[in-house]
Amino acid sequence: MSYWRFKVFRLKHLALFLLSCSLNVSFAQQDTIILASAKKIRLDEAILLGIKNNRQLKLANADLAIANENVSQAKIAKAPRISLNGGYNYIGDPKIYEGFYARNVTVDYYDHQGFANIVSSLPIYAGNAINTRINQQELISEMQESAVKMTEADVKNAITEQYFTLEKLYRQIEVTKQNIINTDIRINQLKSRVKNGQNLTSDLLRTELQQSNFKVSVFRSTNTIELISNYLDILIGFPTHTILKPEVTESMIPTENMNLQQSLEEAFQNREEIKRAGIRIKLSESTLSLTKSGFKPNVNANVILNTEYPAQWPNYVNILNYWAVGLSLNWDISSFYNLKHRIGSDKLEIDKSNIALKVTKDQITTEVKNAYVRYAESKENIKTYKKDVELSMSNYKIVKSRYDNDFALISEIVDAELQLNNSRISLVNANLDLIIQYYSLQYAMGKL
Repeated sequence: MSYWRFKVFRLKHLALFLLSCSLNVSFAQQDTIILASAKKIRLDEAILLGIKNNRQLKLANADLAIANENVSQAKIAKAPRISLNGGYNYIGDPKIYEGFYARNVTVDYYDHQGFANIVSSLPIYAGNAINTRINQQELISEMQESAVKMTEADVKNAITEQYFTLEKLYRQIEVTKQNIINTDIRINQLKSRVKNGQNLTSDLLRTELQQSNFKVSVFRSTNTIELISNYLDILIGFPTHTILKPEVTESMIPTENMNLQQSLEEAFQNREEIKRAGIRIKLSESTLSLTKSGFKPNVNANVILNTEYPAQWPNYVNILNYWAVGLSLNWDISSFYNLKHRIGSDKLEIDKSNIALKVTKDQITTEVKNAYVRYAESKENIKTYKKDVELSMSNYKIVKSRYDNDFALISEIVDAELQLNNSRISLVNANLDLIIQYYSLQYAMGKL
């Protein structure tokens, strides 16, 4: 009975080994195909492409163009209004009745009647409403311009974050593939040692399982590279199937020491959110001014040119031409009582805009502090992870020496190698996290 159990156990391990080998081959083939087709790209190149091609940025620029057109349209209100009117009538047998339709006389009159006139009106005074509307459109245009800058900063921030996250994955794959090479060497050694009875088959299987985990990690990282590349492709306007490979050098790792107070001051000076909040206050004040203009009269200058034929019937069939120049006054007296609540609402809107400015400053303060702390933390993490790599390497060398001399188990060297692999990856991530946090801080300060 124990013999059959042993046979079943061996068959299960053989099936697991064959399955892992087939998966590893398919993973390796897919990794090679995807990564070999990667397109190299620099960070500055990606940012320039994003500014040029990003669709969200194009939408923001379209809104800015519309806002500028609205400013021009508002200014046209100062120009004179000119209208051309004309008309034609056919008159059929006009009759004049006497009494209550007692007797009528048919008038010998022209069957055709026409008239034309040109009327021009120029606003002289409109309670400053025209200038206020122009000012409002200019403020809206400023807000849209600010929105373009905010969108551009968001695009740059997204590109830099995804760019260096992509580099993380490539570096992790590089480290893990080196571990795969190392385990390949050890597997070949173990096969020979198992044949000679120096190691158990379980030692070989454990090492092969470790290598399978490494290959699965590479496979997952490759898939993530494909997904992040797809997102970056959308950000910079590339075809979405393009696999990207960042070009990152050691010189890109920042060494700048930042000051929190100075960072906050620069953020308050540069962030478009604060500028937009200030524009909203001005816009609310402009709305109040426009409402108050309803208390004031409107004065227009008018010019009329008129011609009629026949001028008057039935006696006059001559052409009548005349021109007229004058002023017109329009004053809505009811505005003195029906604008009361609208003015109250406008004043509350100004108070709300002032509160919104303070809220925006609080949010920016939080963002800058978080980015500053993470940046400082990343710099310290690099020191720690460098030390971890040194310690892990020393431990690995000791365990390997002991293992080669049959003083350590295979489980010990597997654990030592995993520890070294993790510490190397942590150091890679720490270096790239420092770059990401630096750009995040620049974004929070409004300098990206």
